[in-house]
Amino acid sequence: MNFIKAIFFLLFSFLLNVSFSQDVTSLSNQILTLQENINQKDFLKSWKKEKKNFEKECLNAKSDKQLIVLLNHLISTYNSSTNSAIFKIPDLRYDAFCNVLLNLIKQFPEESLSFSKVSLVKWESAVNELMVIEKVRYEKEIELKEAVENKERLIVRDSILLLFQKNYNLIFEGANRGSFNTIIEKNNSNKYDVKLSFGGLATSYVIVDEDDVYQFKLFYNTSKDEKLANLIQEGIYNVINKNLPSGFKEGKMFEGNFVTSFVKIFDFQADKFADTAKHPGIELGTKKDSFEVYFSITEPLFKR
Repeated sequence: MNFIKAIFFLLFSFLLNVSFSQDVTSLSNQILTLQENINQKDFLKSWKKEKKNFEKECLNAKSDKQLIVLLNHLISTYNSSTNSAIFKIPDLRYDAFCNVLLNLIKQFPEESLSFSKVSLVKWESAVNELMVIEKVRYEKEIELKEAVENKERLIVRDSILLLFQKNYNLIFEGANRGSFNTIIEKNNSNKYDVKLSFGGLATSYVIVDEDDVYQFKLFYNTSKDEKLANLIQEGIYNVINKNLPSGFKEGKMFEGNFVTSFVKIFDFQADKFADTAKHPGIELGTKKDSFEVYFSITEPLFKR
């Protein structure tokens, strides 16, 4: 499982770096163009010493985050009346950073800029074009990331269902016969460990209530991944449906802490409660806050 995940991660990283890399060089060139068109007399005297290093760092920048730091430094040394940044620029996404540049140019006094009307329009058009290209790139990146994550979810789901299908009949028969004797580790409390394996995401045990009724409980930790939870619940639901004995039907029970505020239940349908109580009851649902998938089987209330 970890090997397969590593393959997907490396594939995803490779595709992002090769196919959807940000055009940092073009953006750094626009910052340099802006810097060249700000009157040098409006900078602090220290800028004469810093300018070459600034240009070098711009040309060698590998990410938009580096450019944000550099632009903040450029603005902080603009205008000899202050040593602090006039335009505060947070850690922005690339396209939002382009928008900051377009808004930034409007905040300079006209006399501080040496752009001609034509060159200013050309500069703004270039930055706008970068913003549009970045938005398209980002959408493709999200699509690819989602595709990779969906494949990973399916792999996790399939590994979970493989173990669940293997163990399902053992659990159901354990409940049907009462007390789950064949699948639990004996101890002296009202909670028993289960001998069966359901994978690394699963927690399972059997509890005994005050009426001496045994209930098997299984939880899958999805790390709050709703899509993974839906896949796991759907898979378990299909296993239950394919293995339901004659006379069992699906229903639902109100549970406020679960998605849709209901838990699916599968129990034996009979005119008399005494007949229903002679069969196991099944519950299946997903918790609302954690997206933890919950499955349980309770032994018959009236043991045969």
